[in-house]
Amino acid sequence: MVRSKIVGMRQGKIDCYSWSLTGLRRYSPRANKSLKSEPSEVQGRAEEASLPLLQRCKNHLLSNWRGQLSTVKADEKNVHGSLLLYSVVAGQTLVWIPRNDLHESNLLLDNRGSLVVGHTDPPPLIHAMRNVGHVPPRTILLSELDLVPGYEMEYVKKRVLKLMSSTKQGIENAGPATKSLLRDSGNSINARLKALETMAVSQEKDFHVYRLTPKTCHYVDLLGGRYLVEVNDVIGAVTDHLCPLSAALIEGINQSDCRRMALIMFCAVYVQERVQDAYMFSADRWGVSLLARMASENKNHNEGVDHPSPELERAKWREFRFSFSHEVKDIEHFCLMLADMEKECVEALNKAKELLEGQK
Repeated sequence: MVRSKIVGMRQGKIDCYSWSLTGLRRYSPRANKSLKSEPSEVQGRAEEASLPLLQRCKNHLLSNWRGQLSTVKADEKNVHGSLLLYSVVAGQTLVWIPRNDLHESNLLLDNRGSLVVGHTDPPPLIHAMRNVGHVPPRTILLSELDLVPGYEMEYVKKRVLKLMSSTKQGIENAGPATKSLLRDSGNSINARLKALETMAVSQEKDFHVYRLTPKTCHYVDLLGGRYLVEVNDVIGAVTDHLCPLSAALIEGINQSDCRRMALIMFCAVYVQERVQDAYMFSADRWGVSLLARMASENKNHNEGVDHPSPELERAKWREFRFSFSHEVKDIEHFCLMLADMEKECVEALNKAKELLEGQK
């Protein structure tokens, strides 16, 4: 057996064991939630099973292309916020602000602003999570914004164009397992490519590009807990090769009933938790994160409750992190890893069924 830890959304940490009737543990799925940004003894023990906060923030920045920018209205002392396109170019976060937008006049008087990413795409997942009372984990950059000079824009556009080309090439060269997922990914790929194209061909008459100089960075978890992360650590974090297509991969899994059933089996086999439904909301080279609806222990628990309160419904959902025992080398490897996990779960459940029938 491989020892694992599971932390519930609203429960304390408990120990449990993931098990494998096949005896082959190429990966060690674990559910863990360690959200302290500073090193600690607990976090050290869980390091292999939990993705560091700085890497989660870096993945948010690289996986998304839209963010909510907020700037201060100097005359009214309140905030103006809107969704804008952004891109990370040469390690710097750049945001495309439409000409004559209120943000521009705000920044002339006060160049401070905040950019929130990770809570906009893919839209079907965001909608599903909000319906059950949760907002996806997100990253907040509190920054100073400065206009990118015109003489730098040619370089910026070339880098964005290169990013768009590499994304297209990754799709064209995808293996069969990846293509199967991407076919079910809805509009995620097209939305990303369209956004990159808009930024790559943007004209000064339509957009002004601003460079963010982050002063502080915060990671916000599913429960709204806010954790300070060192800005320089986020900038220097490793680039995850799954980021360009991670939103599409997640959407391809969540839009398939069969793949969603596989997520339910992961919970049943690897952490012995019975769940009714599950969504994947994060994917990286070290593992995946799920939001799952726990099955009620009492069949009559909801009797007489036609419309449970939002608090009651939200409490039924818990976060699980399943970490691979080793880093996946590319997107195809990631898809094959999930397929192997699904196969192992099916074999384990079938074996358990045979054992139960043999005892009758």
